[in-house]
Amino acid sequence: MARQKAVPPEAGSGIATRPNITTQEKAELLRGVDLFSQAPVEELYPLATLARERGFPAKWVIFQETDIADAFYIVVHGQVECVSKPGDVREVLGPEKVFGLYSALTRESRYARATALQDTVAISIAAGDLFTLLSNNMEIVESMFKHFVRKLGMGTRG
Repeated sequence: MARQKAVPPEAGSGIATRPNITTQEKAELLRGVDLFSQAPVEELYPLATLARERGFPAKWVIFQETDIADAFYIVVHGQVECVSKPGDVREVLGPEKVFGLYSALTRESRYARATALQDTVAISIAAGDLFTLLSNNMEIVESMFKHFVRKLGMGTRG
């Protein structure tokens, strides 16, 4: 039997101190993510309009290890802890940090559990929305390729 996923309160419900993030602010948050840093901010507006503001109370499990990745998140306010097994790698992420991205891009199950350490606001972008947008926006695709080339250490090879 599939585990039902609990739904956290909306960001404007008192969970967070900063509801109603503008599209401009979302685009600037996206531009701050290394994956999208090479794309002009105006090219990120369509993606920003797809971003949903989410509020998570302290200790809320945002996703579990092995959940199917349906979205990725960028922390706006608060902190999120990501813990993976078997190595128990622990990362604490604060404002402007992204989590859940690689699983969303590969559409594979999550490799870590993400938990809000304190009341947290994040924006989320559904994987399907991202792929639909990418099919019509080469500037963002180019930014992503540049990111992965740098990440793989291939930037100095001819």
